[in-house]
Amino acid sequence: MSRREVGYNGAVETESAIDTRVRTLPAWPTLYGWGFLPVAAVLGGAWTFAAPLEGDIWLTVLTALVLALAGWLPFWRIVTRTSWAHTFALWRTWKREAALPFWPYLQPGTPGAALHRTLRQARAWWSEVGRAALAAPLCMAALALVVNLLAALVLGRDALLLTLAMIAWTEIAVLWHEGRGDVGAAWAAGALVGLPWLLGASLGVSSAGPAGMLQPALSALALILLMAFYAHPAPTAVLGPLLGAGFLVWQRQFLAAGGVLLLALPGLLLLLQRPSMATYRRALTPWLLAIIFLMAWVL
Repeated sequence: MSRREVGYNGAVETESAIDTRVRTLPAWPTLYGWGFLPVAAVLGGAWTFAAPLEGDIWLTVLTALVLALAGWLPFWRIVTRTSWAHTFALWRTWKREAALPFWPYLQPGTPGAALHRTLRQARAWWSEVGRAALAAPLCMAALALVVNLLAALVLGRDALLLTLAMIAWTEIAVLWHEGRGDVGAAWAAGALVGLPWLLGASLGVSSAGPAGMLQPALSALALILLMAFYAHPAPTAVLGPLLGAGFLVWQRQFLAAGGVLLLALPGLLLLLQRPSMATYRRALTPWLLAIIFLMAWVL
């Protein structure tokens, strides 16, 4: 932090200047290449449960891809990768105030006076800290939210319910990690693979009722657990492929279960080199894509 001089009522005081620089997000939110996972998940879910993919179904699939790539993915990345905690931590000890029009009949020591003082502090905080740090993420999140709702309304009720679930999942992930600007692999697995898989599956089972969503839900859960463990660089990563293979064995797809274990082997061998989180996740991307397509092929 630097130091600066601030004038209050003619007096000059020196205080710590607040660093409001924020990370700029790339225009294409690939997330270590994981931005391609929703594409594979939507196509895989549709391939498995909405086949045959011919005729008008392709227009519906393309709309689902627009929802996942232009709505869900940007919203997820912006909300989960913004450091909300750092910015709002400054508010807890914020004392400076900005000018606001005086309310009539306002008496000192009343709740109205306390509210007026809080609003003055909030305006000063937003002008000096909040706008620089949060204005761009909030605008981009709002735009992504509009795309979410418009595309979901075009697709129908199931897509709208899944969109609301995606928004709730994102907010819970941020709150769980206290807005530190990153979330774990389990939350990412649900947002980038599980829900898009269900979105693709809903294109073909929407008329089958709740019972028709049981198999898509179980397969989505298997993918979430696989990625949640496998994408975390720790000895427990081996549990992910084992759970995925176990699900395929339960579905009597024994050769596919062995294929999942073989596809997961390069990532597990990479753990022996103790890579960084970014390096490990980037290296896993092609193998995760292959596993998703393999499960879509055999289910």
